[in-house]
Amino acid sequence: MPTAAKIIAALIFGVTGYLTAQSVIPLLPEGMPVNWLFPVSVLIPVVCGWRVMGNLVGKNYAVAINSGIYTVVVCLFYVLLTFSISEMIKRSVGLRYDGPMEAIVGMFGIFVEYALLLAASGPLTYLIAGAVIGGIAAEWTNRRWS
Repeated sequence: MPTAAKIIAALIFGVTGYLTAQSVIPLLPEGMPVNWLFPVSVLIPVVCGWRVMGNLVGKNYAVAINSGIYTVVVCLFYVLLTFSISEMIKRSVGLRYDGPMEAIVGMFGIFVEYALLLAASGPLTYLIAGAVIGGIAAEWTNRRWS
């Protein structure tokens, strides 16, 4: 059931994903394609904002900030998992792995590499600000229009 809080949460977390993707581009290795960076980095946070944050509103503002941080962590997990699976498939097509277990272990290494890129000050600032603003805005919207 669509609610105003779900819509606002989806919009704010989508914008957070876009700004984070924009800030991570200079940190990427030279020549790395960014074709799917923006669609994935926006679509997954929109869905997480709707499904995760939208269902966690209705308590108080401190819980809303915590819920916003939780939503960003869920978004990060799924975005990083998507990109690490994609990179693992590209590498396995190039026969860089000896077997499926090595590919899965390699995928987690890629996951950690990508997560460390987000530890820079620019992306981390957007993620924290988006979590706090998204949580407070969703809670405020729920109180205002429910």
